[in-house]
Amino acid sequence: MTLTNGCVCCSVGSGFIDMLGKILDDRIPFDHIVIEASGVGDPWRIAEIALVEPGLRLNAVVVLADATRIATLLADPRVGDTVRSQFERADLVLLNKIDLLDRAGARAAHKAVAALRDGLRIIETSEHTMPDLPAGAQKTISRFRATEALDAADHERQFRRWSYSRSGTFDRRRLETMLQQLPPQLLRLKGHCRLAGEPRASLLQMVGQDWSLTPADSGGMSGQGGIQLVGIGTDDLPDTPDLDAVLDLAIASASDAPSILVTNDNGGRQSPHNLTQ
Repeated sequence: MTLTNGCVCCSVGSGFIDMLGKILDDRIPFDHIVIEASGVGDPWRIAEIALVEPGLRLNAVVVLADATRIATLLADPRVGDTVRSQFERADLVLLNKIDLLDRAGARAAHKAVAALRDGLRIIETSEHTMPDLPAGAQKTISRFRATEALDAADHERQFRRWSYSRSGTFDRRRLETMLQQLPPQLLRLKGHCRLAGEPRASLLQMVGQDWSLTPADSGGMSGQGGIQLVGIGTDDLPDTPDLDAVLDLAIASASDAPSILVTNDNGGRQSPHNLTQ
């Protein structure tokens, strides 16, 4: 179930509460409700919202940290406070992408997270591996421990969104080049896109300067055309036209279409024709 009502921990839209009510009212039984927050969301504030419902208890707050970037993000004056606050009530930290670091780098990332709070439980993970998560409640949680909202970070002002929508396709090679040209203020970019010459839509995921293109599942845009991407960055993220201009350079043109060579009945060659999709 996807919520699209903005930063749920800053301004609680009715969508989140309504969704919880729908789950609880449904006659289909469930074991757990797992709430995945956005990269800048405060997981503890979201957990407190869920605790308003007397039929729910909190199992654990799990924070996923990028081992390759966590030390840098914690030291960043623009986002450091937001990143640190996400660990304040964490029961478990999954230090992911550990396989991309040597042992010295892994130790540095582990040390940076461990320094945030005494006794913080940290498990190192890598791509496609998931440890066993806590099976029971970590501690007794009062339903009335909400901190004052006056000091809450306003993520809608601290961070900026960017949406990129086009009806065409990307040239894969140019896209790979232009992704590296996006500014460092862009923290996250994701969405579906079409690549010229490829029959199936792709899922683009980008964090920092690391990105991947994988086949989109059938529930995405695989049956549609076009490009739909959403990004988030710091408050000094360049304006939308400047960001659009970067990716526009990766749009495929008609001349990028693969060509075929047509032969006539006598085996003679005719002029090549563009094969368009």
